[in-house]
This record gives sequence, structure tokens and C-alpha cells, in this order.
Amino acid sequence: MNNFSGARNKILTLTKNRTSVIGYFLTNTTNAAFCAKRLRCILLLTLLSCTAHAQLVGFPIAPTQATSTSKNARTQALSLPFFDDFSLTNGSAPSPALWIAGGGTYVNNTNTLNHPTVNVVTFDGANAAGQPYNLVNQNAQGNSDTLTSQPINLAGLTVADSIYLSFYWELRGLGEFPDADDSLRVQLLNDKGVWQTIWKQAGGVPNPNFNYVQLAIRNSAYFHANFQFRFQAFARQSGPFDSWHVDYVYLDKSRRLNRYIQDVAINLPVSSFLKRYAAMPLKQYLANARAETADSVFTRINNLHNIFNSTAFSYTLKDELSGRAFQTILQNNSVFIDQFSAQNKIVKPQAISVDTNVTQRLSLVNRFQILTTDDRNPSIPGVDLRRNDSISGKTVLDDYYAYDDGTAEFAVYMNRTLGRTAVRYFLNKPDVVSAVRMNIIPILKDLTGQSITVQVWSNKDGRPSTMLQQKAFRVEYAKARNGFIEFPFDYGVAVRDTFYVSWLQIGIDGIAVGLDRNTQHEDQIFVNLGQEWAPYTSFKNDPNLAYFQGSLQVRPVMGGKALPPITSIEPEKVTEWEVYPNPSNGLIQWKSDEIQRIEIYHLTGALVKQQIVQTANKTMDLSELPNGLYLVRLSNDEKTVVKKILLQR
Repeated sequence: MNNFSGARNKILTLTKNRTSVIGYFLTNTTNAAFCAKRLRCILLLTLLSCTAHAQLVGFPIAPTQATSTSKNARTQALSLPFFDDFSLTNGSAPSPALWIAGGGTYVNNTNTLNHPTVNVVTFDGANAAGQPYNLVNQNAQGNSDTLTSQPINLAGLTVADSIYLSFYWELRGLGEFPDADDSLRVQLLNDKGVWQTIWKQAGGVPNPNFNYVQLAIRNSAYFHANFQFRFQAFARQSGPFDSWHVDYVYLDKSRRLNRYIQDVAINLPVSSFLKRYAAMPLKQYLANARAETADSVFTRINNLHNIFNSTAFSYTLKDELSGRAFQTILQNNSVFIDQFSAQNKIVKPQAISVDTNVTQRLSLVNRFQILTTDDRNPSIPGVDLRRNDSISGKTVLDDYYAYDDGTAEFAVYMNRTLGRTAVRYFLNKPDVVSAVRMNIIPILKDLTGQSITVQVWSNKDGRPSTMLQQKAFRVEYAKARNGFIEFPFDYGVAVRDTFYVSWLQIGIDGIAVGLDRNTQHEDQIFVNLGQEWAPYTSFKNDPNLAYFQGSLQVRPVMGGKALPPITSIEPEKVTEWEVYPNPSNGLIQWKSDEIQRIEIYHLTGALVKQQIVQTANKTMDLSELPNGLYLVRLSNDEKTVVKKILLQR
């Protein structure tokens, strides 16, 4: 095996006596065995004393793919060569012309950083719909994602035909690190219909590279008309854990032990056209277009051969909605790229201008195309390796802000009861927040219907200051992976200069929000576990803690008419929203006529009782609940207040 390229951030292990951290791998304090399995979770940020057990927790996720409804039937087996670098894949499912559908893998270009060519296929512990294989037992392990080739006709071939299967593999990438008892296997189907393992790679040892494997097929039992091969992961089945990635799969005859192929390919996602954001409102962009336009946009090319090569390239910036081209760059002079190395391609984009009376939305496509000679005397007969010579990135100028690129490699949640997490945004001119879109991730536990309060804050001294608006919603999940749920406000919220969007949760069953690890805007994240907001970056230089990077998938929607904001906390009325007595023997009361609904939550976040308030009755009987501390959520259409109450008899 040989290393492909690139260095990854070092792996840090979890110090066992640290219990109050921000982590971006999954921890579960209710299951000791599960926690022991994940003791390598990366330490990120201590928020409270070690006795508080509060943390902003994150864990890796995997984009889902649509499950095919076809029966994968073929009228004829494939012929050699078999090749797929996944660059031609349309969507997230591997090509059905080459692979059996429904194996749970997904094709992406965001979950690794040093892959050979554009797109890889990823394996983990979630199925094709992105759901865990086993939600009953969180410690369950077994076969998970599988990628199986269509039948390939090897009849009549012999060992003398020198048949080899080769591919590149990587563990973890930007996902979760496989343990020593996790693995990725290659299996072949013999003439008796039995799958036999010919290669296995165990986890447990950090390896930041894409590694090359070339396997000789010499057993005559495999030389039949319906030969197949497959990759199969063995992983924890309770979520998208234990990530593996595969690229550049090649099976052919007349091969020899040689990893080098005449192929210069693009691999890195195109960076954003914008300097700060991945998307922003068109009117906000045009208010200061030059300052908002990125200094450069770039991608990266790899030379997979052991001799130097040369390439020229072009760059175009076009609106895909109207077809209008804003910029074209042609580099006719050939640029040399050294043997088996990588090189960035960088251009300076131009700020654009449009008539907003005509154009309300732009979808800017940044496209790099390299000019190679990969089709001349091709290393793989019959395969035009120019297939991986282009890549596009999209930047939307519409009605919302986004730091993220639209794909989540991780998800984060706050496991502190009443904890808040906020994201900061900057305006070029005053505007109105009409809604907030969030990518809420379903994992480990279905939180549908749980309460979430979305808030908008003003700015003071670089931190959230005054709450301008809040509204309670019920958690729901998008129908498609990487989809967003929109939470609309009843009234537009007027904002100036800088504002923040946050969410408040009840209970330690945190609401998981997508984290994009390909864009690095952790400096815009703030947390509040009590009365004060703390910027995440304030903990960056702590020598005892690691530091995660990424962008939360929280998108404020701008525009509309602003009405007078609803103040979340009205000091003169707060005392009226008290419940008493506290402690209580089971019967609680209140005085305010404003309260319309009362919900009682266990500290785990479970809703245990609720009541619609009748004006004439200002009491609630909790006598059937066991003694202990509970959260009381008082609300109406305009505001929400959460209190703690102790039941004690």
C-alpha cells in the first residue's frame, strides 16, 4: 500500500477526567459502554466546571441518497475494463450502470480533503436513507454500508490474463474515526455464489492519507460469467459512525503492479464567490459588492502519474438562471504540474452588478475546466479520463445568509438544559429578519414535536445583547437530507449592522443542527449556558483543548415589512409569570392572565404533561409526577418563559 498525499490534523484523545467540553464526536452519558467506545472524542471547549456536565456536542453525519426502486436487473453482464472514479455520478447514488443500488453508500465531494479525483464514495453506519441500521441497541455492530458491482463477465479468462482490482481508500476523512474492531473489506463472488473476503483493513490506527491497493485475482473460481466484487463496511450500526472512503476503482486484465495512471484530475470543491458567506441576499451584496466579493476562488488539481504533465485551464462565472456570463478567464499557456503532486488553481473574481428591478435572484456558477491530454494513449483502454477535468461551485444571491456550503459532515447540539447557541451575521444596510432556516439532523432519537425557541438578538461589543424577537416551534425534520426547515416569525424583526440568530432548547436531548466542516466560520459562533454569551474563539488557545472548525447550518431569511418587535423579556411583567409554591406538593398556581399554555418537562427534555390554560382556572395538578426537579414552560403567541420547579412531598 502506498500513501496518496496530504496531511490531516492530528488525532487527539479524550482525557477521561474532563466531563465538561464541546466535542464534535458523539458522546452519550447514559451508556457507559458507548462512552467507553468513544473516549477518543476530541476536546474542544470547556464551558463550565467539571461538575456541571454541560457541553456542546457534535457528531459526524452522512448525506443520504435516494433508494432506488429498480430491481437492478441487467440483460447482460458488463465487460472489462470496469472503472469508476465517481466523477460522472449524477446525485449522491453511485451509477446504477456500474453498481447495485440500495447499499447505503453515498457519493460526495465534501467528506474528504485529499482524494485523488472529484467525488468519492463514503461508507458508515447509516443506511441509504441516512437512518441508523439499529436504533434499538446503540452498541450494535455489524455489516453496514455495502457497494456491490453489477455482474461482470470474466468467463474464459485465466490467471495468465493478469487481472487486477485497484482502488484508493481512506478512513475517517472529515467523518468519524473507525475503531480497531471496525473494518472495510473487499469480497469477490465465486462460481458457487459465495462471497469471499480477499482484503480487509481494520480501523484504530490514524492514517490521514488516501492509500492505494492493487489486488491480483488469481483463483479460477472467480473466472465466470457473473462475477461481482463488493466493498463492505463493518461498523457501529446506531448512526453514521466509522467512516471509510473509496475512490478510483479499476478492474481490468493485462495489468501489472503499477499505481501510476496518466490522469490529471480536479478534486477540491470550488470555493465561494463571496468573501464571508456561501450565500447572501442579493440586495445586501449589491450594497457593497466589491467588499463582499472574494479575493480569489480556487480548486485543486492532482497529477496521478509518475512523470510531470502540463495543463491549461479556463474559468467562467455565469448565472445559471439567465445564462448571463459575468467573467471568463482563459489560461492558454501550459502550466507544469510535477509527478504525483497537487497544485491549486486560483483566479480573482470580478464584482458583479445587476438591475434589481429586473433581477431578484442570482445563482452564480463558478466553473473550472482544465485542458489535459488524458485521452491520448489512455492508460485505461476505452475510458476517456478527461471525465474528471472540470468542476463547478454554486453561490446563491437570493434572500438569505449562509456560511455553510449546503452539506453537513457533522451535527452539533447543546446538552445543557436551557443552553443557547448563536450565529453572528453582518449587514451592509438595515434589513428585516422574517424567518430562520435550520438544517435539523435526525439521529439516535426522534425529537419530532420537541420544543425549540428561535431567537434574534442585537449586537453590543461583538456579542449578543438585547433579544429582539423569539418564537417557539415544534421540531420537525426535512424530507430530504441536507434540507432546511423554515421557522417563520409572526412579525419581521428590524436589524441593523450586526445581529445574531440563536436557538434555545429544553432538556439535554439536544436538537442536532448541521455543521459544515468545509467552510470555517467558527469565529461567528457564540454559546450561553447561563447569563453570559461567550465567543467560541475565546477558547482557541487553551493548550488542553482541541479546536474544531466549521459553519453551523443556520440561515436567516431577510426581507418583508418590520413591525414593532416583540420584546422577549418585559421586566414589569416577569413577576406575573411566576408559578408557586416552589417547592410544591403537586399543585401549582399562577396569577398572570397572559399565559395560554403550560408544559412540564423532565430534565432529560421529555414532555411529561401539558395543559391549555383556561382563564378561570389558574392551577395545574402535578401530583401524579414523582418527586424531583422539573422545567415549566409558560407560553403564549408572543413569548415563552421557562421556570424550574421542585416537586417535594
